[in-house]
Amino acid sequence: MKKKSYASVFAEMIYLIVGKMLLVSCGNAPADVIMEKSGQAALVFVRENSRFENRSNAMRSNVDEYYPGTDLFLLDPIAAQGDVTNLTKQYTRAGQSNPSRYGHAADPEISYDGKKILFSMRRNRDHNWHLYEMNIDGSDLVQLTDQEVGHDMDPIYLPNGQIMFTSTRSQIVDEYERRESPLLHVADRLPDGRLTNIRQISFNQSHDTNPMVHSSGKIFYSRWEHLGDPNKFSIFVVNPDGTRPFILYGNHFPQQSGSRVYLDPRELGDGGIVCTLMERNSPFEGGAIAIKDISRGDDELKIITPKSVPFNNTRENSTALYRSPHPIYDPNASADRREKIIVSISPIAVKDNADDEVDYGIYVMDKDGNNVRLVYNDPMFNEIDAVPVLPRKDLPAGIPQVIESEQHVQSAIQNGDKTGIFFDGNVYDRAGDDRQMRPDANYLNKDGSVGQARYVRVLAAVALPRNNSRRGGEIGNTNLEKQRIVGYGPIRDDGSFSIEVPANLSVHLQTVDENGLMLVTQRSWTYVMPGERRLCTGCHDSHDRDKIINDIKVQSDLQVLNTASSRFYKSGFQNAENVLAHSAARSDTVDFYNRISPGRTNTIQAILDKRCVSCHTTANPGGGLRLEMTAADRTVEGDNGNGATSVYEILTDEGSYQTADNEQLDYVTDDGARHSPLIWVMFNRQLNDDDNQQFRNLSYNHTQLWQKNNGYIDPFLPANRDLLTLIEWIDMGTQYSNTVQN
Repeated sequence: MKKKSYASVFAEMIYLIVGKMLLVSCGNAPADVIMEKSGQAALVFVRENSRFENRSNAMRSNVDEYYPGTDLFLLDPIAAQGDVTNLTKQYTRAGQSNPSRYGHAADPEISYDGKKILFSMRRNRDHNWHLYEMNIDGSDLVQLTDQEVGHDMDPIYLPNGQIMFTSTRSQIVDEYERRESPLLHVADRLPDGRLTNIRQISFNQSHDTNPMVHSSGKIFYSRWEHLGDPNKFSIFVVNPDGTRPFILYGNHFPQQSGSRVYLDPRELGDGGIVCTLMERNSPFEGGAIAIKDISRGDDELKIITPKSVPFNNTRENSTALYRSPHPIYDPNASADRREKIIVSISPIAVKDNADDEVDYGIYVMDKDGNNVRLVYNDPMFNEIDAVPVLPRKDLPAGIPQVIESEQHVQSAIQNGDKTGIFFDGNVYDRAGDDRQMRPDANYLNKDGSVGQARYVRVLAAVALPRNNSRRGGEIGNTNLEKQRIVGYGPIRDDGSFSIEVPANLSVHLQTVDENGLMLVTQRSWTYVMPGERRLCTGCHDSHDRDKIINDIKVQSDLQVLNTASSRFYKSGFQNAENVLAHSAARSDTVDFYNRISPGRTNTIQAILDKRCVSCHTTANPGGGLRLEMTAADRTVEGDNGNGATSVYEILTDEGSYQTADNEQLDYVTDDGARHSPLIWVMFNRQLNDDDNQQFRNLSYNHTQLWQKNNGYIDPFLPANRDLLTLIEWIDMGTQYSNTVQN
């Protein structure tokens, strides 16, 4: 980047000052009475050295946003004439003469009594991010963590005295962006304040960030969801001990959400949430400010910033960017204007241009977004993440409740238990429109049982370690991350299931029919803590319907009772099925083919070689379909054999299947096995349409390949394991490679 001249910087400063004067003029009070002269509060904020070289966006964390010379500042009082003090320069510059090696302080949080600052800091370029605590005036610094591996960030105080924070200690690498994934951790405190008994409480293959304690005692946080088509940051909620993670907002609704990102959640006085709203690739981690009333439906959201601030399309110009909202009370203002929001705003117009600049300053506005007034700005820096220096009782959300840890979970952790239990009341209870098929609860199966959903399939993420320099092989024509099949459990005829699954592991669930075909897939990673008894009310259930969970009670004998309807579910915690004990459970991963280990028998190509290649050779491809590999397919080339083979491409990307009405379809589609002609051929009928309008009868009946049970193909028979593997491979995203290393 070219160095700016003094004259150009001065000209920019004049432009910015004029622009900010225009913003200030929107208010009805001059800048020296920002808080109506309450004189009751100060601000701690981050003055980030990213004014002219900003690399921030939603998909990055502190690990990727190191700006040397970034410090915490105190503004006292909250007014343009307040005294400004650098609190951390004595730490970020210690022993360093080169400004490019200065440290970076970030993520301030104020203690419940208003006397301490909890924050993260990277002391210099050679250090990891660690957690620290100091007095409000910057004195008596205590280092709370000293890990050698990973980075600790985003700390918050919990009302029970613990500390929660995000960390990359687990060294999980996001499959999509190839960055270390920060995940939630919780820790106790030693008498000197340092952290002990640190444990991970969230499990995800992408980022979990921005935790905050709601007045209910629950933790709200932003989670990057990238399991299939969703590719956004939703707001999640979880108990402080890691139990009962649940989507709060943003996964399925609103339908026009695209790749929206919800960051920086903070609680308003009525229990609702104010947050930053942006598009996933929005520059400078900024966008609009939105309010979510969590007591209403999933699609309720109020945007309080001007329409000239786009948040869902980076191709549009924006007159300003907003970020880092934090509610505060002004006790001397009129009742209708008492609750205000402190926010960072950059009034510089932003275009779709990587060279655009940003200049965040600190402003205050009313809760409805009006009366925007400048508090503080240094035009050479970005001022972000402002938090009021007040006891928690004087903030709009007040002091949060304490949610006690579940005793059986604590006992399981102490005993080293490795599993937890998912209970679901009825898989047929669904939200109004999640854009997936709706299984038929009255469907009559071939064995006489009722209910189209017969099994729940459990899939687990295949985690990539940080020291792996590549993706572990080309993942293939799929949006899904690397994953593997764990096992299966039965769904009872009342729609309930209860399954024991591995704890502390990113998993997601699929309901499947009698043919092993996916009906509905969970588009979000979830998990259970050791010993957890997780209650759910339905699949893809809405937040409103989850209130039914208050009617569900676990009895002393571990049966589950719905007190509102006075009935027991057929599944309960007393009869949970361990999915690892199912005959179709597996501990391995399944690649399409592995050139480094060509003798592997658990690949898709090995199944094709055994079952199909005799008829689908290169010389004589039956039905025009070649399933035999070429010599080039087997060659390990410069990419270490990671490239997909020609057979994989024929099946997934060449439209090789001709339908009865002469359309061309891919043999394998990322819509799942039910929609894939390859599996239609195996069952000799179209599986997504009983009318068989697209299925074309072939000269050979491929059902002869499989063992039958009373005249129909049961893929769960041991003799039909190859068929089930083909189905599983398609239903988990037609991955070419899902191992970590080849």
